[in-house]
Amino acid sequence: MIISHKYKFIFIHVNKCGGSSITDALIPQLGEKDIVLGVTPEGEKLSEQWRKTNGLHKHVKAAIAKEVLGEEIWNNYFKFSFVRNPWDLLVSTYHWWLSTKWDDDKQTGQQIRSMKNFEEYVLSPYCRKGNSLKFLCDENENILVDFIGKQETLERDFAYVCGRVGLPNIDLPRKNISKHEHYTSYYNDETKLIVKRKFNKDIKTFNYSFK
Repeated sequence: MIISHKYKFIFIHVNKCGGSSITDALIPQLGEKDIVLGVTPEGEKLSEQWRKTNGLHKHVKAAIAKEVLGEEIWNNYFKFSFVRNPWDLLVSTYHWWLSTKWDDDKQTGQQIRSMKNFEEYVLSPYCRKGNSLKFLCDENENILVDFIGKQETLERDFAYVCGRVGLPNIDLPRKNISKHEHYTSYYNDETKLIVKRKFNKDIKTFNYSFK
């Protein structure tokens, strides 16, 4: 998450949707009073501190951010986020668990790394749950942010964000990119349908398909 008072924007960071690259690109442009939660060592430390004190953190939901920051800031700042094709998202998340050194949830990591393959992951209770929309909506499913870009068109959509808030064109660094085959090769008919059902709202709202 980023709160920029200098450029009057709020970035809601949905995990595995290009947020680390976006954050790295924006940091050099930020003002002294701007807040970065997550991504950098300092940001990760601050994220854990703020999680305990006010509920804000790296992957905070928009509804919580709105409540904590208040109506004046929320209504006057440009809010944006990014999402990703759910079938691709799960493959990326699976590979992240296989390679991560993050140890805040050792049990989940150990369980996933002990699985035979991706299919077992999708069928397990450890598979990523729920739509990305849950990060961006209130309890009545109203979208709270002003713009939702896509990981698939990251550079184009990020350029729009920069122009919207008065930033120069910024090159995006490539960060946390998992190396694997195209996501479609990981699925069979059963797992493809499971993801379609589980992420139905994302698929419909953002017009995603399996291709």
